[in-house]
Amino acid sequence: MKERGCPLGILIPGFIRFLREGHLQQSYLEISERNCFPAICGRICSAPCEKACILAKDGNPIAIRALERFSSDFGKTRSKKEPKNRNGKKVAIAGAGPAGLTAAWQLALKGYQVTVFESMDKPGGVLRYGVPEFRLPKRILDGEINDIKALGVEIRTNFLVGKTAAIEDLLKEGYQAVLLATGAGITKFMELPGANLTGVYYGEEFLMRVNLMKMNIFSQNIPAFPIGKKIAVVGSGNTALDCARAAVRLNREVTLIFRRTQEEMRVRQEDCEYGKEEGVKLEPLTRPVEVLSDAQNRVGGLKCIRMDYADVSGDGTWDLLPVPDSEFVLDVDTVILAIGHRPNSLIAKSESKLMLNDNETVYVDPVTRMTPIPGVFAAGNVVTNAGPLVSAMASGIKAAQNIDNYLKS
Repeated sequence: MKERGCPLGILIPGFIRFLREGHLQQSYLEISERNCFPAICGRICSAPCEKACILAKDGNPIAIRALERFSSDFGKTRSKKEPKNRNGKKVAIAGAGPAGLTAAWQLALKGYQVTVFESMDKPGGVLRYGVPEFRLPKRILDGEINDIKALGVEIRTNFLVGKTAAIEDLLKEGYQAVLLATGAGITKFMELPGANLTGVYYGEEFLMRVNLMKMNIFSQNIPAFPIGKKIAVVGSGNTALDCARAAVRLNREVTLIFRRTQEEMRVRQEDCEYGKEEGVKLEPLTRPVEVLSDAQNRVGGLKCIRMDYADVSGDGTWDLLPVPDSEFVLDVDTVILAIGHRPNSLIAKSESKLMLNDNETVYVDPVTRMTPIPGVFAAGNVVTNAGPLVSAMASGIKAAQNIDNYLKS
């Protein structure tokens, strides 16, 4: 188990050693030296460090993510990091998601005056609007963001860079550098017959609606938007599983369908097991064929087909193919399609000097991470495409270093 297993460079043996010796605060400080979101990562990080753990080869890696959560929940100290003396230079960041906030944290510590512009009404990005409360309580998120604001970082919400103000306007206002960290929150649509019927949601939309619900003791399990009693969720990633588990909490009957096996799902298997314990029914090796309509043009069922692996060529290459004559209909009245995200590169439509790659990510110099506009950088999933939380944070740290190098040159 080495620190290189963590994209943020956390000294994992060090913080675990402090925990073992009973030094909770020192353990927390060890983590927070390189991670501005320890309580968040302790809950929802994909934990690549556990795969790098030397015990992983025996199938029993150290539960590093759980230890990080324990350290951040019980070892957090009241002492705050202090930024260096202000250097008088201003940096603007577009997007208050994981990459943008991590970059703001690093730049503030380096002495820059940082303003983060966020298009939504509250900061957090996917952490606030794309992760359900039961996985990441909003009080935890707000606490971590407040620690960043305590460094002097200003966050301006309801401000869409490219529309409310152009990048050129920000540069004219005295910002010597701009970082684009708008994430990958654009829905990836699915070409499925019947996907336009009433009662079909996309995963990102569904989770945003759930996260914006104002539930109290009188409205528990009562959704503030129309959904049926039997729900099919299509997908095998975290968004799909989060949708399924959120729907179960609304007292719905939920079936999660996906093309491959459970072991091939793009989620931590422990989270998948939690979902099953909560009541989510899994339908692996299943592909949707058509959303069926009822008489009112609403969802009246989901036609599916079974899938299986077959060595068609006889050379040992196993292909995933439909099973002949295996079509069946799921009795559902709501369908949630959660098959992935696309980069939120909409800013390129209003900024003609920005360039996009073929996969719609923002083009940056591979070394400096600067866009074709001098002084304008990009980081996070808008550059790397949809990826895990910890990778977006690592990209934000790298962007802060690149901006620092640029402004010192």
